[in-house]
Amino acid sequence: MTQRPTWQIVLRYILVLIVVGWFTFPTYWMVTMAFKPKVEWSTAHGTIYWVPQNPTLDNFETVLTEYRGRFFRANQSSALPSIRSSIIVSIGGTLFALLIGTLAAYGLSRFSTDTGELPWYIALGRLGLLILVLLPFMVLWAWLGIIRYWYGILSFTLLGIAVNQLLDKFLALFYRGPTGSLAFSILQLRMFPPMAIVIPVMIMWSAFKLIDTWYGLIAVYGVVTFPFVVWLMKSFFDEIPRELDEAAIVDGASNWGAFFKVVLPLAKGGLASTALFVFILNWSDFLIALLLTTRDWPTIPVFLNSLVSSEIGAQHGPKAALGLLAVIPPVVFGILIQRYLVRGLTFGAIKR
Repeated sequence: MTQRPTWQIVLRYILVLIVVGWFTFPTYWMVTMAFKPKVEWSTAHGTIYWVPQNPTLDNFETVLTEYRGRFFRANQSSALPSIRSSIIVSIGGTLFALLIGTLAAYGLSRFSTDTGELPWYIALGRLGLLILVLLPFMVLWAWLGIIRYWYGILSFTLLGIAVNQLLDKFLALFYRGPTGSLAFSILQLRMFPPMAIVIPVMIMWSAFKLIDTWYGLIAVYGVVTFPFVVWLMKSFFDEIPRELDEAAIVDGASNWGAFFKVVLPLAKGGLASTALFVFILNWSDFLIALLLTTRDWPTIPVFLNSLVSSEIGAQHGPKAALGLLAVIPPVVFGILIQRYLVRGLTFGAIKR
């Protein structure tokens, strides 16, 4: 085996250092800025301080304490309520998505009856027919003025579900081909732009009085991350032999017993990695929390966005301090489940 020239080895290390520095510098800058006094992180003086000259904890005190301004000075609220909100809604949304998504993934893995992809022209025609049927009802609901209230939204939703089922029965009389993939249909929930979904949800949540509530955010986070849980956990369940389920059932266990006592313990590594992924998605969300919260339940990203005012400008130091605090929960969560992460991140990667 020939040894590589020295210049190639040196060049490789230089490239590695450049790439590592490129990706770690933002973290370094946030950490250092969190401990800089205002005179060092402010852009008014035109001097860049790469290292804090006079380290201080003032930035942490600024974001964690509440200040009531006098005369023309702005009020400054504490970040503690937003930290509480982020912890509650992120954990709640993660548990909600895991509860529903894991059961759905197991059902798709073991009992799926997909017959193939639905032809595009059939799917497009079915969608057009559904719109044509529901459009007169939508006009009627709007004319009656009930579409703005929760009972109007709920009744129209139930009507849409009923019409959809009737269309399936109607098309089954003329079409005998593939009916589509349920797993792919679930994934389609993530194919729409977030803004196209959040605005109607905001209108619905306003009618249901769910704006600025913790359970309203948990419900949205659970639904939004549900497709990720289904597809990730389905790949993990697919790697577990079906013979284990069948053996448990032969020994007297029910389908639920086989799932909870045999399959789920074997997939705990995948469950841990999925939980961490979904938690990070919920923890870092900004758009949903911005539109669905006002005063009582803003999350950390929303509070970070508010650390700018016309009176004191952009508060880079307090933003960096709160950003550093926001990194702690995901890191702690990852450390607590690290024994399962290596297995979970590789489980399902090799297909038989």
